[in-house]
Amino acid sequence: MLKRITLFLFFSTWLLTTGCATWDKWVDKTPSPPPPPPEMVYPFSDIPVPNGFDWDHSKSFVYESGSGSVKVGRFFYSGWAKLNETVTFYQNEMVNKGWSLINSIKHEATVLNYEKDGWVCSIMVEHMLGKSYVEIQAGPK
Repeated sequence: MLKRITLFLFFSTWLLTTGCATWDKWVDKTPSPPPPPPEMVYPFSDIPVPNGFDWDHSKSFVYESGSGSVKVGRFFYSGWAKLNETVTFYQNEMVNKGWSLINSIKHEATVLNYEKDGWVCSIMVEHMLGKSYVEIQAGPK
């Protein structure tokens, strides 16, 4: 009886260790899909907003002339993200959209100032209680 129990334990241990080694072959290793592209601030098609951030339309303001040559806006967004994640998002995505960083100011909030072809954009990011709050001001230079 003791011999059977010993053989059973040995065989079970062997099966578990070799089975786990080959488990990776059975698991589907399809790569996860890329994240969706970030949303853009309307009517500015080159100012991104992090995915999952909500637009506060009651605070936001947009003015656009009939010809579209003059656009001015002040936009407010909030989302569940860390301050550094949100700031890094803007540092990367604004450059990807052709904006040039003029300066940045970091204190309690982070302010990033950009310019592009006669346009300016100021982004202020604050963090409170686990949430990031973004204020975007954009218009002609």
